[in-house]
Amino acid sequence: MSPFISEFSFKKTPKKITYLDGPALNLTNELSFYHNKNRFRKELTRLQLILKNFINQSLPASGIRDSYLKQEYSDNYLIVILTNKDIIKNATEIVKGINPIIMNPGCFYIESKSEYLLLLAKDMDGLNSGIEHIESILTQILEDYLNNKNFEEFIQIRQFSLSNC
Repeated sequence: MSPFISEFSFKKTPKKITYLDGPALNLTNELSFYHNKNRFRKELTRLQLILKNFINQSLPASGIRDSYLKQEYSDNYLIVILTNKDIIKNATEIVKGINPIIMNPGCFYIESKSEYLLLLAKDMDGLNSGIEHIESILTQILEDYLNNKNFEEFIQIRQFSLSNC
């Protein structure tokens, strides 16, 4: 049996979700929520509190260094990447792999790989909706982890891509 949830459920079903095979993202204390704009830093507190409430540990939120993210991407998108300090150095490559997603206001894209969880939005409406979906995903994963009581395993997020536009 796989150590992660095979499908997520949502209050507001996204337009498209694709589950991918491959290694999952392990939630460890080495991860941080990296963001490209200080104006939405406080929105990440919701995600930090979920972890704090379930496992009594919060992951930090930090800005993405300008040298790690191409200015064009930072100017055009609101970006959150849950990853470690080494992988964030490849922020441009992570976002470049998603481009050229053309997003309308209120739209968002979420992708989970073994190295990161990415949220990409065009505006605050899309970002807030994307954070709601990540919040739902984290809650489901953490509830499942605690219910299974297999504490020797990592908390894992399976690979998927989700778009809502």
